[in-house]
This record gives sequence, C-alpha cells and structure tokens, in this order.
Amino acid sequence: MKTIFSLSIAALSFAFLVSCGGGESTASSDALPEDIAAARGLLKTKRQELRSLKESVTVLEAHIAKLDPSAVAVKEILVTTKAVTVKKFSHFVEVQGSLLPAQDPAMASSETGGRIAELLVKENAYVKKGDLIAKINLESIQKSIDELEKTMELAEDMFKRQENLWKQNIGSEIQYLQAKNQVESLTKTKERLEFELTKSNVYAPAAGYVEQVMIKEGEMSGPGVPILQIVNTSQLKLVAGVPEIYLGKVRKGETVRVNFPALNKDQEVRVTTIGRMINPTNRTFEVEAQVNSEKGLLKPNLLASVFVEDYSKKDAVVVPDQFIMQDVSGNNYIMIAEGNKAVKRVVELGKDYNNETVIETGFDGTELLIVKGARKVANGDLIKVVEQ
Repeated sequence: MKTIFSLSIAALSFAFLVSCGGGESTASSDALPEDIAAARGLLKTKRQELRSLKESVTVLEAHIAKLDPSAVAVKEILVTTKAVTVKKFSHFVEVQGSLLPAQDPAMASSETGGRIAELLVKENAYVKKGDLIAKINLESIQKSIDELEKTMELAEDMFKRQENLWKQNIGSEIQYLQAKNQVESLTKTKERLEFELTKSNVYAPAAGYVEQVMIKEGEMSGPGVPILQIVNTSQLKLVAGVPEIYLGKVRKGETVRVNFPALNKDQEVRVTTIGRMINPTNRTFEVEAQVNSEKGLLKPNLLASVFVEDYSKKDAVVVPDQFIMQDVSGNNYIMIAEGNKAVKRVVELGKDYNNETVIETGFDGTELLIVKGARKVANGDLIKVVEQ
C-alpha cells in the first residue's frame, strides 16, 4: 500500500514538472511583436480572452456552489449603477466657413478727374453715408469759367446791340439770331462747367470703416477711379461650403450652431441663403447665414466651424461610449445590473456623436448600467450596488 502511494506521489510530481516545463516552452515560443500597433492589438486580444476566461470561471464557481454550497464562497462585487438615458439624439457634421461683410465693400470715387487737394479721412476711420471724405482740385475748371464769363460779357453786349438794331429794322435777321445763339450757347457751357465744379467734393457712398486708401493726397485721380474702400463690419454673414451629400439636410430658415475656434465662442444663426449651384471642383454648395458681430469682436475672414444636423432620433436609448465593450467574437455588449447579478447584454449600435452612442437593439430603456466596476464583473457575477 505504501508503495502504491509513493508511486502515485511520483506520478503527480512528474506530471507537475512536465506541465511546468511545457508552460515554459510555450511562454518562450510566443514571440512578442516588435510593432507597437501589433503589440497593442495582441494586448487587447489577451485581455478579451482573460475576460472570457473569467466569465467561464465565474460560471464554474456558480455551478460548483450549486452542487456543493460549502465548496466555494462567492463574494459580492461592489458596483455603482445609473439608469440608461432616453432622449432625443442628434448627430452633426462639421464644415468649415468664414465671415464676410454682409454688404460688399463700397468704393468711393470722384465723378471727374483731378488732383486730390485734401483727403479728410484715414484708414480705419469710421464714416457715415454722405460724409465728405475728399476734395478734388478743379482749378482748371474755375479758370475756364472765369474766361467764359469775359467772353459772355462781350457776347451779351453784341446781342443787345443787334437786338436794338433789329428793333429799328437795321441789319439782317441772321446777324441778330447769331448773336442770340452765341449768348445761349455760352450760358449753357457755363452751367455745365459750374456743375462740373460741384463734383470737386467726394462723399462716402456707404457707412463703415475705411479699409484701404488707394490714392493719397496730392495724387491724381481719374473719373470713377476708386480713392478709398469702405467696409461695413457691423453686419457680417457666414459663408460655408457644405458637401453635396448633405443637400437635403440644410434648409433655408433653420437654425445651425456656429463655433469660432479663435475666440472659443458659439452662436446660433439662421440660414438665409442656400446656393443654387454645386461647385464642380470640390462638390460643395454655398450656405449663408447672418451673424451677430458681438459688438465688433468678430472680424471679416474669421474662420468658423458650422455644425449641420444630418440625423436625429426621438426617444433614443443613448449610452456613453465608455460603457460599450467588445468580446472575442466581436460582439458589442454592455454590463447591466439585474437584481444582485451582473448581466452581459449584447447590443446593436447606431449613430454616435460627442462620446455617446445610440443603442438600436438590445435595450428597452429601463436598464441599469453598471458604472464603477463595469470592467471588473462578468456575466452572472454577484454584485452589490453601493451607490445609485
């Protein structure tokens, strides 16, 4: 009997040594990946295998406890829970845009050519519509008027003489008509020159800030040539190019959220214009919206991010992404609490946005999510909720 017992001990020892030796051989034969991505992938796989193995151990422990309650003492795992969220879920696509003046820049110019005698505004100065901003030197026109007045004196005198002679039936009618026509012609020429003289003043065609001065004081300006540019920054518009696949998602009059990254400011704006053409180069259509200038804080050409809603669902079951896990079979699941047990619930995922995901199937909205301890429990584990 003693011999048989010794042989049994030896056999067990041999089996233990063989198993240990086999384990070392297996460990040494597993080559570790040198690539960081492959190493992380292997780590994820091993963790999933460990979680699956833990679930199997838990099931076996529960089975053994059922067969022999005194064999295994099952401990409750402390967890916290929260009710699953049911709400309206919206998904947004982000497109880039920029700010432009709501009105095109206005160009102030003279109706006549001449040297700028005086420039009354500087760059960045604010002007109102109709303000005098420059004066053109029209001395040549004034000289022409002075010379014309002397010619008119002679012409009027000749006309009066011819008129007196004509009344006395002296002289020919044609001489009288020629003298009269000369006076009338000179009068009209004077009126035209005097009107040209009034164009020496240049007025602001619109209200706004002087963005750029093209012609400086003392330089020559031609008729219609811009002297300065006026930009109205109190009224701005947002212009964004939206990909054509969202053509049916953007409607005139609806509200969209706009973020200005440089200022970390958000603003709700209403779409005022939708482009009628698709840009063949980048396959986008133009969208415009009126923007509040925030008392001058927003500037033209400021970059903006526009968030267009392309999907929404009412009464959607929404779960934070951190509670969604995946098993070795590739199934997405979430750990929930049912009574005093942890339950693995396989789910089908929908749209996700802002670290939240819609659960399409698997939840009915009454579940309790395991929050703290979700990655420590396996299916069937006994749990104790310490905080709701």
